[in-house]
Order: sequence, then C-alpha cells, then structure tokens
Amino acid sequence: MRIGNGDLRRLNGRFGPCRKPGALLVGAAWMLWSSVPTVADSMESAPLAVENLSPFSALRSFPAQRRADTEAGFAVDLNQAVASHFIEQSRADSGEALFIDGETMKLSATLRYGFADSWDISATVPWVKHSEGFLDGAINSWHDFFGMSDGGRSDYPNDQFIYAYGSPGFEQGLRQPARGIGDTTVALNRVFHRAPGQSASLGLGYIIATGDESGFLGGGAGNAFVTLRFSGAHPGDFPLTWHGQLGYMRAGETDLLSDSQRRNLWFAGLSMDWQIADQWSLLAQYDGHSALTASELGALGEASALLSFGARWKVAQDWSLEALFIEDIKVESGPDITFQFAIRYRGRPR
Repeated sequence: MRIGNGDLRRLNGRFGPCRKPGALLVGAAWMLWSSVPTVADSMESAPLAVENLSPFSALRSFPAQRRADTEAGFAVDLNQAVASHFIEQSRADSGEALFIDGETMKLSATLRYGFADSWDISATVPWVKHSEGFLDGAINSWHDFFGMSDGGRSDYPNDQFIYAYGSPGFEQGLRQPARGIGDTTVALNRVFHRAPGQSASLGLGYIIATGDESGFLGGGAGNAFVTLRFSGAHPGDFPLTWHGQLGYMRAGETDLLSDSQRRNLWFAGLSMDWQIADQWSLLAQYDGHSALTASELGALGEASALLSFGARWKVAQDWSLEALFIEDIKVESGPDITFQFAIRYRGRPR
C-alpha cells in the first residue's frame, strides 16, 4: 500500500541517520578453533534464533543462527517474538524520509530432519502480524524512569501505526494493520568437519515468497543464501560453547525498497552459551547484516547490529524453553526492543 506525501510531511528532519558503532569480531571466534575439548550436548548448546524484525529488514528474512552440527531424527522449534518499532529519520540533501511506528509479532515454526549422519533438511514457516501493538506505554515509562532518550517516541500518541518511506520518485509503506503467513525458508545443511569439541557446516537455502507483499508480510521475491557455521567448546574446563555463522544472500528485487536496494548482502552472527547448571544456560549473542539500500538514512543505508541476552531451561530430556530480549546496539538498525520466547524439541533416536 502506497503512502501519500501528506504522511511524510511530518518528518521534519529533526533526527539524522544514526552512527552508533557496532562490530562483529569474527576473527576472535576462529582463534578459539584450534584447542577445544568437547562440544556440549545439543540440547544445552545452540544459538538463539534471532531475526531483525524491523519492517524493511524483515523483508529479506535473513537466516537465524543455528548449531553447526546435525542431529539424527526430527527437531521442532517454535519461536514467538514481539518487536516494538519507532524510527524517525530524514535527510534534506537526499530528499529521503522514513517513519516507522508500530509493532511486529512473529510466530515461526521450524521442522528439521537429520539423516545420513552429516545432513539435515529444514523448513521454517512464519506467521506475521503488523499492528499498533501495546508496548508503547511501558517503553515510554521505562525511558522516563531512567531519564533515557526515546528518540522522539514520546512526541507521538501511544500505539499508533504507520510504516512510511519516501525518496525522490519513490514512496512506499503501510498504514493499516496486516497479518498472515510470511515468507517460507527451506534449507539443506551439510557437516564437513568434525573433531573433538568442534564442528563446521555449510548451509544452502532459499526463501520462498509466500508472504503478502502489500501487507509487508514478505518481500515478494525469492532470496537464495549460503552460510558457513561453526560450533566449538571453550578451551579448558569452563562450560562455555561458541557458535557462529557468516553468510551471503542473493536477494530478489522487491517493490517495497527503492531502486537503490542492494541485492548482494552479507549476514553474520556470534553466540556464547554458558551452561551454569545441568538444566540451565545463559546466552549472549550478536547478529548483524549489511545495509539494505544505498540510502543516506542510517536505518536503511547502514549495517544492522543486534545484541541478545537470554536463558535456556532444559525441562526434560528432549524439551527446552527459552526467554530472551534483543536490543539494537546500532540504534535504529533494528526494533527498539524485541521480546522472544521459544520451545525446542529434539526427537533423537534412543
């Protein structure tokens, strides 16, 4: 749905593009590769399934991190995320303006099957809802209590909804809430390296345009990706496991981004899993991806950087629960805040 000029007129240039730095030290993770004892059991050690749910970034459906190794039998992951958005950016020199105020709820179901010792195949089907949401009041109260800047969020009514982007000759956005099936991801993973305490795999995948483009539920174009993943236990006796990924995506052309959209994209992640007890783990994780377009606005023209913190509870031999929150450490490169809960099942052969 296109947004008229009147909807963009309110963007008066008070906020320029964000420049807060964020970085991934991939090399540091690879330095841990050479001397590791054992990789923890897969139920205790796996990354968090984090995605950037900012409306324009979500059009690309960058793959979430996962454990490098495969597991025989079926595995099921259910992830429920709620993300609150507020971005107000404009540039007089480029004639661009971006305004995002709303909330995204995403429920994803991933089914994975491991076979032939080193292979697995997976499919992820999401259900997405864009709406005015309910978190604005709580977030504004949090900012007020700690005296934190809210980036202009409190200047607007709570729980309103609009996604709008405009540049010379291009306008696009969404004014009405939308819900439905998002874009479906299918992937094949092959472990090519195993040693005591370490594994590495190569994944190939394709994102099928099953989401309604007019409702920002999908990008309207297929995306292909390849990703290299590793998992390794920390040297010594400390119960810490590292996971990471580095990937490339060839994105299809979407009508929801301007002609300056970038179709050759990178994505990366690094996760730390600290098993503090037999049934409990604490996790910290970085996820990022390249700029979506050549825009002068930071939210679209600069790389994204998200930082997550979570806890995992193994409730039974094959079941675990997760709770986490996600912050945009490069401000406005992702949602203001995302809360996520997950249920994981591993039906391993007995």
